[in-house]
Amino acid sequence: MGNSKLSKEEKEEIMNKTKYTSGDIEQLTKDFKVAAASDKKAGFSQEEFIKFFKVRFNEWDEASMVRMFKLFDSDGNGVIDVKEFITALYMMTRAPTSEKLGFLFDLFDSDKSGYLENGEIEKLVNVVVSCSYAMGYTTSEAIDYVYSITSIKISRDEFIKSASQSDKFVRMICFYDNPSKQLLY
Repeated sequence: MGNSKLSKEEKEEIMNKTKYTSGDIEQLTKDFKVAAASDKKAGFSQEEFIKFFKVRFNEWDEASMVRMFKLFDSDGNGVIDVKEFITALYMMTRAPTSEKLGFLFDLFDSDKSGYLENGEIEKLVNVVVSCSYAMGYTTSEAIDYVYSITSIKISRDEFIKSASQSDKFVRMICFYDNPSKQLLY
């Protein structure tokens, strides 16, 4: 429940899954403790999580940020612990683009059907329009582009394949690879 410490086994598991070093994990754990301490409880509340990630995803609407919180709250207890936090940072920064796109698909597949359909695609379009506008694209460019890589109904695999072939789309949603791997987040 909102744990801010990692066991040796958890640390090794994270290092294997994320390619973070032991030093990276120690730094992220320290940062977590500082960032999650505003309400004097262990872990990130939904409000703290949104405040922290809103810096990177400032164009995302509140509902999308809440869905993101729920995806990362893997145990469903309403609190992001240090392990969930480090996983979230990895997904947002160092994960391969295909993993990020899979995460994005899961974020918008609100009915968990395995497909993005009209209403879900519309929500994705709204986020892409907001992000792309901040990057200098016009609204019509963003809308046209999203619909060019999706259809009325698209599976997770089809979405990842189609979207990953487009550097423009990946840039629009701010899920570009961090080739330098210098920044932790």
